[in-house]
Amino acid sequence: MAEVGASQRLSLRRGAGCHPRSSIDKTPVWRVAGRVSLRLGYPPRGSTHGEFVGNVFRNKAYRRLWFGQSISQVGDYLFMTTVALWIGTVLLRDKPYAPAVTGAYLVIAAAVMVCLAPVAGVFVDRLDKVRVALTADIVRAVASGGFAFLPWLSHSLPMRLTLTMCGVGVAVQAIASTFFNPARVIIVSDVVPVEKRGQAASFAQASSAIAMIAGPMLASLIFVAAGPAVGFIFNAVSFACSFVAIRIASIPVAADSPVARERKKQFGKELLEPLRLIGRDRVLRTVLGAGVIVMLGASTINSLNVYFVLENLHADPIWFGVISASLGAGLLVGSIGTGFLGERVGYERLLASGLLVGGLACLIYARLGSAVAAAMLIFLYGLAGGMVETVMSPLVLGAVRREYLGRVLSVFTPALRLSSVISLGAAGWLVSLMPVGYRFQVLGISFGRIDTVFVMAAVMFLLSSLYAFTALQRPASGP
Repeated sequence: MAEVGASQRLSLRRGAGCHPRSSIDKTPVWRVAGRVSLRLGYPPRGSTHGEFVGNVFRNKAYRRLWFGQSISQVGDYLFMTTVALWIGTVLLRDKPYAPAVTGAYLVIAAAVMVCLAPVAGVFVDRLDKVRVALTADIVRAVASGGFAFLPWLSHSLPMRLTLTMCGVGVAVQAIASTFFNPARVIIVSDVVPVEKRGQAASFAQASSAIAMIAGPMLASLIFVAAGPAVGFIFNAVSFACSFVAIRIASIPVAADSPVARERKKQFGKELLEPLRLIGRDRVLRTVLGAGVIVMLGASTINSLNVYFVLENLHADPIWFGVISASLGAGLLVGSIGTGFLGERVGYERLLASGLLVGGLACLIYARLGSAVAAAMLIFLYGLAGGMVETVMSPLVLGAVRREYLGRVLSVFTPALRLSSVISLGAAGWLVSLMPVGYRFQVLGISFGRIDTVFVMAAVMFLLSSLYAFTALQRPASGP
């Protein structure tokens, strides 16, 4: 027994059972350094990018993909903001129909995504994901680069032709993005270990929130300082950076299963396959429903918050900026924290808990009369919303086999976009039915026109959290 114990202690001192011998030098110094690197999350030398435990940013392939995605997302927001500024302040300055033209471009982008997403999902599942993403980046870069010539040509072109070319450019970018987005998600799932997908989703969500803030600000600065052409060029460069990041990342090649190869011959069945999968799987149904609820609530608050500050809080308009910043901070904190909590608590619990906390925060927020308290509650609401949006990705990736991912994601994306658009229209319509200052009582509780809509959103959150708590406790059926 003594010999066995000594042998075990000797093997442990040599690093047996901790990591491959080939990844560490035989000298004591490098052996210690290797152990420290594993504790910090660095992959051992000679291993693939996904074969380690630690912070997902230690994964070189993911780090490059994340950088490219972040830059291109900033470019997306910069592009749309630059288009809006150019049309509103230059092309159609002082024209009453300028907002309608800008809104039409947003409708074009949304319509392209909703109509094309199912077909794009089929082709993404059929084709090589890396090539799809690279091709989409090339198309987006060329389209954005072509936009840079429009400000110079607009002086000699008819106004209708210039506006039509803008619409075509927006549509082309939306088409390319419809193919790029599901391909990128699958690529990330290929390079990130299963247990680290929550972290990857949290960083992606956080970078998206930052891009949503930085993109419009950068667009405004560039537009004022250098004009719209420079903003369009920056957008083209952002897609070029995304192309390079994907190209140099070490992405493993995943072979299709025999079932996937057989189903590629049946295009019609492939279009309907994701609906069947979502209908059968409790996790997918719950995640899709939660995502729709979050988009409904978030769009409602975003569109009506300025009126809530003025009519319910009776606060100075400057508080609208403070409350909006608090909401963004909550989304950012919730996104980052969820990736690390999910590994310990479980993403199913975080989804249900996030819906519950978001519903309670929205309900209390709707009844507030203090701007300071509203800024605190909206932070909690944003934190819960960031949790729910972040856990969606690892839950979907864990419930769907790789050969179905493109099509399933192409159902989720238009559904979430449609729910946002419907929420904006429905909330505005409901509020417009009641005059400013209108109050009514239910069970002795007074309600106004804005807080009534917020309470309705809160009830939807709470009902969805109850469904999530019950549905996700039972095992979900696989596809």
